[in-house]
Amino acid sequence: MDTNLSIQDRLKEYDNSIYLSSILMINHNVPLFEETYGKHEYDWLLRVTKDRKCTMIDPCVIRHLTGNNLSMDPEYRLEDLNLIINIFKEDKNWEAIHKAYQTTAKFFYKIGDYRTFRSYILMFPGTWKSIAYYLTSFIPSLARWVVKKFNVFG
Repeated sequence: MDTNLSIQDRLKEYDNSIYLSSILMINHNVPLFEETYGKHEYDWLLRVTKDRKCTMIDPCVIRHLTGNNLSMDPEYRLEDLNLIINIFKEDKNWEAIHKAYQTTAKFFYKIGDYRTFRSYILMFPGTWKSIAYYLTSFIPSLARWVVKKFNVFG
């Protein structure tokens, strides 16, 4: 784990490796949780870690995504993307916006919604993987094989 980057730096880079399942802190000046939808933690994590000394440790738990997981809900994914894009637009962080769109596109590829996948991947095309995913999205049986063989999302 790169200890040179602070939690704030990692969050602002939209580094998908960060997942906080537990936070211990003194209950003083804790910002309110995200209030638009009431279920997204990204903005809150930025605010809660901003003026606090934080330490990141290696993961203690491996998290496996299933179809029943909130993060696998398409509506949740689109709400999350909207909140993240608004945060990054304020900072003019175009690289992080690019990563957020790619992550959303890969989510739709994984769940088999190839039309929505193509609409998001075309916003920021470029890598050979994106091109391969795009081409295979026209052949659903091949795309399902790709999802089984490779870590597309999650």
